[in-house]
Amino acid sequence: MRKVANVNQLKVGDVIIYKYYKISHEGVVTNVTKLNEDDCQCMLGIIHYGTETIFSRRTIREDMKQFNLSRDSVYVKKFDEENEPDTVVQRARSRLGEQRHDIFDNSSSDFVKWAKVGMQPIKPAHDERLMVYNVYSWYDLVSGSIIEFSYYGIDHQGILTEFNPQDAQTISITVIHYGTPSLFGTRTIMEETRSINLKNTSLKIFRCKDGFHPKEPDEVIRKAKQRAGEQLWRAGNRSWDFCLRCLFGKN
Repeated sequence: MRKVANVNQLKVGDVIIYKYYKISHEGVVTNVTKLNEDDCQCMLGIIHYGTETIFSRRTIREDMKQFNLSRDSVYVKKFDEENEPDTVVQRARSRLGEQRHDIFDNSSSDFVKWAKVGMQPIKPAHDERLMVYNVYSWYDLVSGSIIEFSYYGIDHQGILTEFNPQDAQTISITVIHYGTPSLFGTRTIMEETRSINLKNTSLKIFRCKDGFHPKEPDEVIRKAKQRAGEQLWRAGNRSWDFCLRCLFGKN
């Protein structure tokens, strides 16, 4: 991390730390404009998890903010591995309007790291071979993976077979899972297409830890489709167990 002394030390795609409501805050720089000849006055475009008031709902937004670098403390944050500046800005803009702020795993600091570096795990899965990641954009999805979504208000897993962005906010996902036409209906392995608004809806994906090797995505999907119509849901053969067998199990 280095302190910025003049505007020439800032560039598009940088992650900066600055004061926001008198608290240290992070954002992605999208525009740099020098306002005078002494190189200290500048206007920055910043994408960050912002708010209209300190107590209102946080939203990822792009704001213009003026700085006097001889007075205001601004730092550039560096990472070991970084995406190209254009990619950083593109990734950040893909999440504009999102309202999924969480102080534990989706703060402005987490957001800028996602844009600058890529996905970061939020916790280990129940299976030791996997880690859990939040999905914030279609960039994060891989067909043939296990995903977790809300199903009748409960966290539920399925095999992702296909996904298609519908607009700036919504994606269509197709999953094979142990589903049911009603909460108390017969559980059946089915293929189902759902629309999810990633701006305000939680979606998670499971990825293997280093050293563990799942089957190829096409093979995972093939195995999942082979079991469509099965009605053997029980302890040890629920949707999570079904997904693990598709990902790692024998033919």
